[in-house]
Amino acid sequence: MESENNSPNEQNEHHNFMEGQVSAEKKPETGNKTKKPPKKTFKDKWKDLIKEKRSWKIRFLISFLVSLAFAYTLTVFGPFELYLPNMSYYSFSFLDLVMPMILVGVGVTAVLTLILMLLRGKLFNYGASAVFSTTICAYIQGNFLNLNWGPLDGTSIPWETLTVTMIVNCIIWAVIFLIPYVVAYFKPKIWRRMLVFLSALLIAMQSVALVTLLVRNDFIGSVTNGYLSNSTIYELSPKNNVVVFLLDRFDGIYADGLFEGNPDIKEKMTDFIYYNNVSPSYSRTFPSVTYFLTGVPCDYSIPVTKYFQKAWSEGTFLKDIKEAGYQSKIYTDVNYVIKNVDHAMDKIDNIGKYEQVVNTPQMIKAMLDLSAYRYAPMTMKPFFWLYTGDLENITSVDADFSDKHVTDDVGFWRNLREDKLSVLDDSTGSFVFYHLRGAHDPFVMDENGNSVSSSDWNPYPQIIGNMNMIFEYIRQLKEEGLYEDTTIIITADHGHTGTIEELDGPRRITFLMKPQGEIKGAPLQYNSAPLTQANIQASILKELGLDYEAYGQAADEVPEDAQITRYFYMSGSDPTKIKRDYNLVTYKIDGNVNDFDSWSIVSKERIKHPFYDADISNE
Repeated sequence: MESENNSPNEQNEHHNFMEGQVSAEKKPETGNKTKKPPKKTFKDKWKDLIKEKRSWKIRFLISFLVSLAFAYTLTVFGPFELYLPNMSYYSFSFLDLVMPMILVGVGVTAVLTLILMLLRGKLFNYGASAVFSTTICAYIQGNFLNLNWGPLDGTSIPWETLTVTMIVNCIIWAVIFLIPYVVAYFKPKIWRRMLVFLSALLIAMQSVALVTLLVRNDFIGSVTNGYLSNSTIYELSPKNNVVVFLLDRFDGIYADGLFEGNPDIKEKMTDFIYYNNVSPSYSRTFPSVTYFLTGVPCDYSIPVTKYFQKAWSEGTFLKDIKEAGYQSKIYTDVNYVIKNVDHAMDKIDNIGKYEQVVNTPQMIKAMLDLSAYRYAPMTMKPFFWLYTGDLENITSVDADFSDKHVTDDVGFWRNLREDKLSVLDDSTGSFVFYHLRGAHDPFVMDENGNSVSSSDWNPYPQIIGNMNMIFEYIRQLKEEGLYEDTTIIITADHGHTGTIEELDGPRRITFLMKPQGEIKGAPLQYNSAPLTQANIQASILKELGLDYEAYGQAADEVPEDAQITRYFYMSGSDPTKIKRDYNLVTYKIDGNVNDFDSWSIVSKERIKHPFYDADISNE
């Protein structure tokens, strides 16, 4: 590498600190008089600014390495590091992602390198320092400075309360950002070596980390070309139907508040039984819904993709329903419940096959937003916030398969009113499972089923909207003469959540059930029998006339005074609340689930294979 022709007196001649050139020889003084230097014109100042005696090879080396480090960190390694540990969030495969992001990285590297090469002298050094400083600041932010702003699960973040933290973060960025300029001022040679060495080191470190991620994660074949079809979503059998409405995060406290604050809704719950002592199995959608539909428990001891395969391959709940000749139709979020639809081909009827179409520009934008959300200073993070549930919509089916199911409560209600329920005459019976948004934010629907955009944390309008939707469903059941032959269940996957190390109170899932039978118009009944999700599964099989012994007792068979020990598995955070799936905390419940004194911790152990890894949302 060529050396820079810096003056031996460079430490005393700071006006030449950035141009890498030899300063002019000092003219000998004549007598005791010093001649005032002539005033520099704009042209002279411009020449000083762009004076350059370094070879193009040296400038290219600096330009290329700082540009590559910037692009590699933010557009290649960043998205890949976010994707690989969190594949369950995405509907597209790593193979779909890898080439577009590499091309973006190559493009950003080329453009930045070209821009820097067009600069000369001090302007070159200003530009190279800016690119290098941004990369270092982003790397430090993403790995050391990020706090827990909450998961990207739709929950709004109170940015307005973080003003002081944002100011401190900006000061840290400013200090780090200026370091290369200070070094360049005093030590131009060290400045050049610093940019070259640290840029290369950063690329090498992240490359080693990427190879490790690739080895640890089974990314080949993690995405299926199967999908859940909506083509028969409102179609039921002429008799023996079990319809389950699972309202996400519909904790019993929300059900209690719903009935207390809305007596008109309570009055409409005729023929229903409200089981108000039901313990959840898990604390979040994964693995709650998968367990509900398969009966296979999860202890986080195997990778998430392998658990999905195990649960859907070995699960007997839907298999028993299918083998008895019943329709089995599931409408849920594939990424949180099934992941690879191929695992459930023999258990679900509404599965379609298609050639997956990836919206590449949308995928690139989403991954760059996620990367920017991780690496940007706090003041800029609100501009890159997104809801991880929207990642599922990046893939679509081709024109011949436009019936792909996505969770859309507003659309569900609109289509129910327009298309209405219909009857499949040659069917033995049907099990239909609808996964609705319920008490889970973002709250996108009001009481009347209209689309809204609300930043207020108030789940009740959306819950009431779901209930009114169910009442419309019931009205159509009666209109079609299907009400008596249909069991209706309204339940939840888990109770209210939070990023906490241990529970701060009891958790209870809502369980409302209208058994098959004649219309009596009886008011809502309450039952405090100690139940679990397994009892709901047994109740479904019993209503369909199938053997349910393996799942325990049906809900109506459990005495209210029964003494049953129940267990709840909570994904607890780490002490900093950055990692949501840090510890698996097992609780034993001896008594009524509503009495927190009945809850006790049995064990707490590190989760080996988390699903809600904070890499995608908090770091």
